[in-house]
Amino acid sequence: MTFCQEVKRELCRAEPKRECCAWAQLYGMLLFSRSFSEDGVAFTTESLRIAETFAQLMAGLTGAFASVRTDTRARQRETGRFSAVVEAPGQRELAAERFGLGFPALNPAFLENDCCVGAFFRGLFLPYGSVINPEREYHLELAAPNAGIAEAVAMLGEGRGIHWRVSHRKNTGRRDAALLYVKESEQVEDFLTMVGATKATLKLMDIKIMKEMRNKVNRATNCETANLDKTVSASRAQVADIAYIRDRCGLSYLDEELRPLAQLRLDNPECSLRELADMLDPPLSRSGVNHRLKRIQQAAAALRAQGAEKGEAE
Repeated sequence: MTFCQEVKRELCRAEPKRECCAWAQLYGMLLFSRSFSEDGVAFTTESLRIAETFAQLMAGLTGAFASVRTDTRARQRETGRFSAVVEAPGQRELAAERFGLGFPALNPAFLENDCCVGAFFRGLFLPYGSVINPEREYHLELAAPNAGIAEAVAMLGEGRGIHWRVSHRKNTGRRDAALLYVKESEQVEDFLTMVGATKATLKLMDIKIMKEMRNKVNRATNCETANLDKTVSASRAQVADIAYIRDRCGLSYLDEELRPLAQLRLDNPECSLRELADMLDPPLSRSGVNHRLKRIQQAAAALRAQGAEKGEAE
């Protein structure tokens, strides 16, 4: 089961707190519909529970009978397509008039109380919404029938802290279709909490915490790897310088205080500066070892320069 399916299943189990909330949820389920086309279809969904929720609300609140049609081509009932249908033309007309469907403005009669706004958005999300698995990204959207009603819903969401972005949809067969969406994790959390999907909200928060922890571990690992790469590169350069001095004129070329460190670096190319510092007798600080290695580097550079000059002279 996908994260979106889990959210919708949880919302189907959520009972409206008051009768006004039930009306608000039913209004949401009808608002983005095709306003009852000739075949009476309110919406089509992959969830039998959503279609049945609509039918129960429709019958209980308005007395209109809504049936659920199943796609006969589906092999399994739960994975098919289901249409919520109001068969009788007279009942469709009464419902459309009662809810004020087909107008670009929202009907304030169903949104008077604060408790109704969450129920209204729950009604919108069930048949027309989707949310991506937060393991991948944070994205929640609602498919609106036209830009006018999309803007009206976006303004309502602003009052509850949900900052919808609105875009026109392409290749839908409906020129004026629009999409409302949010892409921030906090916005998705706020929406799920508002519509009553508390379990889904907690799951999203857990996923978010785990992702942040993984990111911190990855950053720390990358930092350690980068530091190790720098240490290895520096060690290779130091060993090359010391080997050049040894092969050219012996380590006695170096000052007496540099020779023990040069030999230690040759014998322990994998050690860090701190480890080399502890191995010296008497021990040195890390900065002291670094300073002496730079002097060895300068000595090797001077020898190479002398070699180059002799080569040119010859």
